[in-house]
Amino acid sequence: MSATPYYAIWGLLIYAWVGNYLIRMALGALLPPIMQELALSYAEAGFLSTAFFYAYMAMQFPAGVLGDRFGRKRILITGLVLGALAAVATGFAGSFVALFLARLLTGISQGFLFSNDRVIIAATTPKGKMALGQGISFSGAGLGTTLGLLLAGALGVIVPWRSVFILFALPPLLAAVLIGRLVPEPPRHAGVADPAWPFRRVLRTRDFWLLGATGVMPVYVQFVLATWAPLFFAEVGVADLGRSAALASLQGVPAPFGLFFSGLLADRFHRRGLPRKLIIAATLLLTAFSVGGMGLVVHAQGPAWLLILAMLGTSFFFWCAWGPAYAILGELFPASVLGKAFGLYNATCFLGAIAGPVVTGMIRDVTGSFAAALLVAGALCLGCVVTALALRPVSREAADGFLAAG
Repeated sequence: MSATPYYAIWGLLIYAWVGNYLIRMALGALLPPIMQELALSYAEAGFLSTAFFYAYMAMQFPAGVLGDRFGRKRILITGLVLGALAAVATGFAGSFVALFLARLLTGISQGFLFSNDRVIIAATTPKGKMALGQGISFSGAGLGTTLGLLLAGALGVIVPWRSVFILFALPPLLAAVLIGRLVPEPPRHAGVADPAWPFRRVLRTRDFWLLGATGVMPVYVQFVLATWAPLFFAEVGVADLGRSAALASLQGVPAPFGLFFSGLLADRFHRRGLPRKLIIAATLLLTAFSVGGMGLVVHAQGPAWLLILAMLGTSFFFWCAWGPAYAILGELFPASVLGKAFGLYNATCFLGAIAGPVVTGMIRDVTGSFAAALLVAGALCLGCVVTALALRPVSREAADGFLAAG
């Protein structure tokens, strides 16, 4: 057993996610001065924002493989240090190409985290609190969303945007030190190949792909908001950069509440024999309605407070999807393939992060408003409700028993 309590491990990984998200989210808050300096269209700015996600998505599966071979903690620390270096490189980027490459490096470095920290959570969290633990420990992403947008917007008013990225290199370095000292490495036998579970068996698991398809739209909506929310507020009359970024930063506030609530509820459902997929389906349906509501407010150029309410609802509901989904995935496969499974799953989900900012920017260029793009996002969410309801998850123990009986 680890000398560090499981809830302290949750807290340390929350901080690691915050450090990563400060760097990840700063671009959204600082897009207006970057667009002005580099003379970018909305579609080009959306393309720049996706540079991170191309690399992040591509690293998910390799990061799981590296964690299997070299240890989860070592890969986490490597990613955090590399991410700090990438933030400094972003600050020194003097052209669109250099900035694009720096964001690619940022995506590579931050891609090390998910495939390995989810396995650490699965190994150190009590089974009866698995959805709660997976949810709470992931809340640093929401907190980092708020802090990244808020601090970057506030700092961007008083210092050059490049200086913001250099300052944001410091928190991941501290996270690397803390994880190195306090977070345990999962037992080494967890990475030993299980002859009954070659990775190709993961690829043949129906519910693995349904979970991935279901996760595309929460990520799509998350990064549409993360990239463009300051400009949503500009469209309803909030012209000041600092104020629009501050209002947009509120989108991360519901994350810990949504992750806690849905994780707690999913664990209770599971104990009572009810499927966790019901939580996922319900929250995605509510996400569809709320993001569509944002589109209606933007179309009507309604008051900023109404846009804030719709944004907060949207954020709360899409964050609610993750705790139950991670708990389902964690029970599908043994530890020997779990890191790679989490990595490939997250790469699948992050197809939404590739598409969302670019599609939204393109629709904005064509229509002259973000309203249509938000309504499209709401309609697309309804498809993920269907895939969530189609899940028929069984634990790996049950699957092994079925194979043995056959």
